[in-house]
Amino acid sequence: MVYRSNLNTVARRIPSLIAVTPKPRVQPCVVAAPGRLPKARAMTLMPQFHRGPSAIKRLLDDYDRYLSGHSLDPHPRAYAPTFDMRESKDTYQLEGELPGVKQSDVEIEYVDAHTINIKGHTEHASEMEEGSWWISERSTGDFRRSFSFPSAVDQENTRARLKDGVLSVTIPKVASTWDVKKVKVEE
Repeated sequence: MVYRSNLNTVARRIPSLIAVTPKPRVQPCVVAAPGRLPKARAMTLMPQFHRGPSAIKRLLDDYDRYLSGHSLDPHPRAYAPTFDMRESKDTYQLEGELPGVKQSDVEIEYVDAHTINIKGHTEHASEMEEGSWWISERSTGDFRRSFSFPSAVDQENTRARLKDGVLSVTIPKVASTWDVKKVKVEE
């Protein structure tokens, strides 16, 4: 791809070979649903990332989904639900999207004092009485997510709730009882 700055450099060095014309202004493109007019935005060839890394992650997830749908690989990709993790003064809070997953299909367990595993299974009916699939984008299959915490957590008082396709797990922190201990240095 040739950039305008490169063309300007060449134009200054070899004025007789190339003439640089001003870059045309991109006109705004307005696409609106009936009765709604969004703000006009300039069209660009590159996507605009105004919402930080999550927008980039969604773009990459969409790209992976596109590639997995057009792959010759007979093995489907593993399902990995998305989770948000927050920390407050007294707890850690996990919230994950598990659409269509039943409470009985989710298992949460601690593997050590700092790590929690969330496992489960989701599926949708793949048999149809008539017709064939054009597109199947819903994620199905077994999933497993593991989260590690920087300090020990209160495993006995951990609470989990699955409502409207969102799994919320509240993990209380253990009060630190660590005291500073001095070690005598010997000669």
